[in-house]
Amino acid sequence: VEFMALGSNAVQVCTAAMIYGFRVVDDLIDGMSQWMDDKGYTSVEQFTRAAVPQVSDWNELNMNFDTKAVINPDNCIECGRCHIACEDTSHQAITMTDKPEGGRLFEVVDEECVGCNLCYHICPVPDCITMEPVKTDKPPMTWPEHPLNPMRVAAE
Repeated sequence: VEFMALGSNAVQVCTAAMIYGFRVVDDLIDGMSQWMDDKGYTSVEQFTRAAVPQVSDWNELNMNFDTKAVINPDNCIECGRCHIACEDTSHQAITMTDKPEGGRLFEVVDEECVGCNLCYHICPVPDCITMEPVKTDKPPMTWPEHPLNPMRVAAE
């Protein structure tokens, strides 16, 4: 739905079909139909591209904005998807330790987390992983203003 709201008129699944089998297609159709009913949509055209006006040009983003993942252990079902995704494809910022009483504990290493949101998106539990803004002393700065922008340096 997110990709469609940003303008896609076709979406695909890959790993979901590998993990859950082709029945996931029926689940996706049912879930999307339910979501559309809940929102009052009768066709996909009603929400396709709906988010586009909210999109900012990349050059307008604050390069000094920082966010980190936070895992709520009370909501965690210990599936380990966040750890696997971060370990295998990102920055190895989520640790997994065995709890003395049994089970596993997943924690974010703030120094390693780059705020990519992968863990947030892969987690099957709503509100288990949140992305929390980090306060910084740095003033807002866009890419055209950034000292590491080679185009800015070349123009000087």
